Amino acid sequence: MECRVLSIQSHVVRGYVGNKSASFPLQVLGFEVDSINSVQFSNHTGYSHWKGQVLTADELHVLYEGIKLNNVHHYDYVLTGYTRDTSFLEMVVDIVQELKRANPNLVYVCDPVLGDHGSMYVPQNLYPVYKNKVVPVADIITPNQFEA
Repeated sequence: MECRVLSIQSHVVRGYVGNKSASFPLQVLGFEVDSINSVQFSNHTGYSHWKGQVLTADELHVLYEGIKLNNVHHYDYVLTGYTRDTSFLEMVVDIVQELKRANPNLVYVCDPVLGDHGSMYVPQNLYPVYKNKVVPVADIITPNQFEA
């Protein structure tokens, strides 16, 4: 039986984080992975400089609607990671809730990707969204030691 994953994470040109590091290992393990990039950056934000785009909630909604129109929005897992936009994160929660209504066995794995080594690297306005909206719908949360 085919297991399908919707992975909503970052993409970087240089390096291996987010969808660039998750998709291939999942595919090797036999999962079918559909990826939506929450951001497209030159490199991860741990570097001194980075450039790129942040996907908005409206852009996420358009992509998801396209998947739905083709009736290919049936997933066993949702995996989320780095984002920088509160409305985007809230739209992710709406999508997860819709997918869980369609498949009550869906597992939502959230890697919050908030910070590391003593500092946060996302805007502070994301914290309450994670606490009040994401955590209640997540089945598995994988914070690093600093985030926990």
